Amino acid sequence: MNITVDKIKEASYWCKELWVTNYYYHQNEEVVKRFKKSAYKTGQVLVRWIPALIIICIVIFFFAIGRAIYLYPSEPPEPKKVIIYEIIKPVFLSSICIGILYFPIALLLGIKRARKDLEKAVARSNELKQRIESVIKEKIEIISLIPEKYRYPLATSYLTEVIECGRADTMKEALNLYEEQLHRWRMENKMNEVLKKQQNNNSLLWANLIVNSFR
Repeated sequence: MNITVDKIKEASYWCKELWVTNYYYHQNEEVVKRFKKSAYKTGQVLVRWIPALIIICIVIFFFAIGRAIYLYPSEPPEPKKVIIYEIIKPVFLSSICIGILYFPIALLLGIKRARKDLEKAVARSNELKQRIESVIKEKIEIISLIPEKYRYPLATSYLTEVIECGRADTMKEALNLYEEQLHRWRMENKMNEVLKKQQNNNSLLWANLIVNSFR
């Protein structure tokens, strides 16, 4: 296949598409792992149980105060006992009983939500994985114009630019220019984190594809 600016642009586009899709895939896989953990399921139960329990306590507290005011329209003879036995004790006991009764409901709702979140995350991962496999299957010929090592956004953008501007006539010349630019960036200690992140994601993408091809 002859190398032209248009073909390099197309190869660059699909390399970036793969890189971005792979990045989101691995991000989503981390979400899947988090959703599978028991800590996440426990959290989903607690966020449905504790707030409800607090609201119940507040409602019972105000109800107990209203009841105490109704029973003692004037100042009671022993205010401390009234506060303890007419307000604090009923609120405490009622909250425990209602909390125990409501906990199974919160448990079922929390587990159901955790399962639903996991299913959505898994479905999203499968969708992204299928997208990667589809692009590889349909566009591998054009993608192969760019060596595997350089199939990440920073590299493909630079290669496209130098070829489009006429600074390089062949892929070999463009790659040499990019390696020189990489050296300058490293010497200047610029873009190291961006470069490392993109290179790692690119390596992970193609390594996973190689592993999957043997399954």
